[in-house]
Amino acid sequence: MMSSSAALVPKYMLDFKCIGSECEDSCCIGWKVQIDKTTYTNLTSVSQKTLRDSFKSGIEKVEASSRTNEQFALMKMDGKTGCCSMLDEQKLCTIQASLGERYLAPICATYPRNIFWVNNEQEISAVMSCPEAARLALLNPEKMEFTHTEAILQKNAQSKGEIITDQGNPTFMNFFWDIRIFAIEIIQNRNYSFPHRLIIMGLFCEQLQRLINQKQESESDIKGLIENFKEMINNNAELQDYGTFPQDHEFQFITLNNIISKNLGNIGSNARFASCVQDYLDGLNEHKDTDDKLDLVDFYQKGYLSYYKPFMDEYEYIFENYAVNFIYSHLFPKSESGNVYKIYIILVSHYVLLKLLLIGMSIKHKGLTTDKVIKLIQSFTKTSEHTNVYVKNIIEFLTEKQYSSMGHLSLLIKN
Repeated sequence: MMSSSAALVPKYMLDFKCIGSECEDSCCIGWKVQIDKTTYTNLTSVSQKTLRDSFKSGIEKVEASSRTNEQFALMKMDGKTGCCSMLDEQKLCTIQASLGERYLAPICATYPRNIFWVNNEQEISAVMSCPEAARLALLNPEKMEFTHTEAILQKNAQSKGEIITDQGNPTFMNFFWDIRIFAIEIIQNRNYSFPHRLIIMGLFCEQLQRLINQKQESESDIKGLIENFKEMINNNAELQDYGTFPQDHEFQFITLNNIISKNLGNIGSNARFASCVQDYLDGLNEHKDTDDKLDLVDFYQKGYLSYYKPFMDEYEYIFENYAVNFIYSHLFPKSESGNVYKIYIILVSHYVLLKLLLIGMSIKHKGLTTDKVIKLIQSFTKTSEHTNVYVKNIIEFLTEKQYSSMGHLSLLIKN
């Protein structure tokens, strides 16, 4: 069934091309690269003795008790440089150069692409842990648009799964496209600031979750909710007024700074993210050298107003594009447990932590640049999405403190 020759993609994917050795954070450095059994068998059987021996010495099998066909072996990484053992002096892959892409392990042949199948149509997007993909996706000031291109059908392309939205019993997934498109419409509605849009999306997700929990998932329920929100977005003065939503700088700063502080040990070997976190800490430490007698929370908010806000007022589309890519690449509102609101919490978790770090960085550097923002988003994604540590910890923290309601999340979103 999954043989469609066309794939739905964000338009930035049409321009994506790996920049290889020019990449500032190569995906062939510092990663655990899993090798499946098919790739292992193919590469240990190639006719070129030099390449075959190089591969055999540069790989180690997973412990027999844990070994599967998908997780059969791991590439060895250089202890000093972190480079994959199959890279040459120019940091280029000797497997691809000598044998072609079809010999690569599925993760190497696919990354940074996310591949899913939705109703037997392929969908492709990119993970923002790739610097070049992040630049293409996030730095386009125009609204992110979608188009069709040739599907990726080679055998070693790694699909993350498939979904069929037309369910026998009426569930919210029958209205997958209605919900998905409306969520993107909210995020791309530039009549509102981005934080305002994110709060509106949360209010929608909260009410959608209530319908799901109450098994009110008919067409009139789901589409009625969407139409009601469209009406409110256009005509409800209270919803349109950003001042309606309270703010609490102390709650925001203390909550988010605690999460960053508790996760300093989870940065691992990601030097780029570590340098961003250090810039954040350096920025906050400047509070000690000021003469204006502000407490740390007021110093944080002053940094937001003086350095972060002027930049983001001009480049607000960066987070807009980030959120649209998140919605699309995470197949929102798909949820195995039916917890659509939790997916929204994950998106908010990304945004509020990135915002916090950028405010501190902006204080240190007396402003922001697109290069600094991309460096943080890319390195944060590499740390968080590929280990899930940050996201797991913030969700547990918010749940434990009972801060996951929209009343609390809006306080983390709004400055």
